[in-house]
Amino acid sequence: MTKICACLMIAALLFCCLFAACTPKNDVNEALKDALKIEILKIGKADCSIITDGTTSIVVDCGEEDDGAEISAAMDALGISSIDYLIITHYDKDHIGGAPTLLKKYKVSKIFEPDYTPVDTTAYAYMSYRNALTEAEANGKCGSAESVSDSVDLTVSDIKLNIVGTFGKDYAKNQDNNDSLVVSLEHLGNSFLFAGDIEKQRIADMLSQGRVQPCDFLKVPHHGVYNSKLEDYFSKVNMKYAVITCSDKNPAEQKTLDLLTAKGCRTFLTSNGTVHIRSTKSGIDITQ
Repeated sequence: MTKICACLMIAALLFCCLFAACTPKNDVNEALKDALKIEILKIGKADCSIITDGTTSIVVDCGEEDDGAEISAAMDALGISSIDYLIITHYDKDHIGGAPTLLKKYKVSKIFEPDYTPVDTTAYAYMSYRNALTEAEANGKCGSAESVSDSVDLTVSDIKLNIVGTFGKDYAKNQDNNDSLVVSLEHLGNSFLFAGDIEKQRIADMLSQGRVQPCDFLKVPHHGVYNSKLEDYFSKVNMKYAVITCSDKNPAEQKTLDLLTAKGCRTFLTSNGTVHIRSTKSGIDITQ
């Protein structure tokens, strides 16, 4: 009887081990095989979002000049060896500064940039970006660069992108910020919005034109700087999650944080670290 009990116990243990080793692993692999990873980097009051599903890679903005090496390291850690789409929302130095580093290191298939000429075309960051782009094109490391005035739609595998410009409107006030491209992304039923640095006037226009749609996740515009249209904007977007790109030296404004709290939105600040997002069929998971 003792031998029989021992054999039964061993058999039960073997079954449990096989079940633990095989079934959950298969379930995990099935759940993660279509996962989209988004990294919003801790690089101070500057923007860089890296997006990849393991096949297609998208970079939205490139931080400042000194951030290029850190962005490159983050891309390498994600296994990214080339960039399918580089999206420059606008030409401020905290959004294009690291672009020359990326253009030198990676092959870039397509660049989308805003359709405006910055106030200061001699600014170092802008000139460095233009020179790096010209060199990359000459060396065959960059495909085409497209200025987006209206709207561009792209679908790659399970990723749907919509890139929206100003539709030809000229913003005399806060031109660089208000001329930002706004990027929407959908993946397996999950929706993400990257709002560049748009400010009060552009937000008001987008709301009145019906160009603001609900989404699950928002990269809050302009590093969390408050303006009187943000409450209406947040109400329309109705996001569950938000990220503000900020630093301890340049924090998000408390009024903006209060609005997000009132919305019941789970908010992450890059001053606390890089934000790691995973999109799957099961929904959105965010860690920091």
